[in-house]
Amino acid sequence: MSAFDLIAGVLLVASALAAVTLKNAVHAGLALVGNFLVLATVYFALEAQFLGWIQIIVYAGAVMVLFLFVIMLLFDAKADVGTGRMPWMRPLAAALAAVFFLALAYAFSGVGPVHPLAEIKLAGGLPGPLGRLLYGPWLYVVLLIAVLLFAATVAAVVLVQPGVRGARKKFQVLERERELGEVDR
Repeated sequence: MSAFDLIAGVLLVASALAAVTLKNAVHAGLALVGNFLVLATVYFALEAQFLGWIQIIVYAGAVMVLFLFVIMLLFDAKADVGTGRMPWMRPLAAALAAVFFLALAYAFSGVGPVHPLAEIKLAGGLPGPLGRLLYGPWLYVVLLIAVLLFAATVAAVVLVQPGVRGARKKFQVLERERELGEVDR
């Protein structure tokens, strides 16, 4: 284990913990951007330039800029942690997280040793061998991550819902005022 591995591991764990534990949603999003950038440097160190650039362009770039824009647009940047209306949500979330991580561990346990760098290097760094590698023996892991991303999207929609109702109410009031204004003229 080199010094780079140790520093990258500490930075990855610290930024992931910060992304999960910070109460300010913007700061948590920035910590996640830091995590994505450190992960990209790990990919570059492993000579997986394609993955490194995809990590920077897609995740640290487009996805996180979109998330931060939505967070700053819709929320007051403070998450109401622990003040939920439904006290059963935390135990349910913990149980679902445990089930998810057990499924992820099961998916990883069924996969034999893989030498992805050798396969990708032989193909000249093209994304085709990477796709075959991901959707071959790692299919269940990719599907579990897709389910996790879908759950996160549903959670984001549910979190935004009170603001949407307020926006609808404001829109209805403006429509009524516009109709009354046209009737009065």
